[in-house]
Amino acid sequence: MCKSFIIFVAVTLSTGVIAAQSSSPAPRVFVFTADPKETPPTEEEQGRLDSVKDVHDALAHKAGLTMVTSASDATVLVEVMQRERTDAGGGFGGASVTPLGGVLIRLHLKFGESETDIKGVSAGYWGRAAKDGADKAFKWIVRIDNSPKHRDGYEPVAVH
Repeated sequence: MCKSFIIFVAVTLSTGVIAAQSSSPAPRVFVFTADPKETPPTEEEQGRLDSVKDVHDALAHKAGLTMVTSASDATVLVEVMQRERTDAGGGFGGASVTPLGGVLIRLHLKFGESETDIKGVSAGYWGRAAKDGADKAFKWIVRIDNSPKHRDGYEPVAVH
């Protein structure tokens, strides 16, 4: 009886804290990259476009974020700046099951007046690097969103 009462009180208190933290509107996020200079896009440009989709999909699964389709509607801008692949040496003979080497995606985030650069890294797969970058971006967005200067209200991010 006492154990169930303690659990009930703990759940009640924790949901009250969560409700107090989530009273502000969810940050609106727009993921993009520089427009391709050529038609069709170069391999590097197409890679960045693919990573935009991967980062967008990874952030869309994060609770507390709203994905938007235009920069003018966003409070957070996430730009895919660059992708890099580092090649590791060959294996020990035989076929490789997974790609060797590492991949890195560079992201630039802007939330109001705050900006930062984030790297998503993985061994071999762009999608995993995008998810790593999205996880780090989400933590940064939550930290900035919970800072006192951002709690008072949202203003759309100015796009330059």
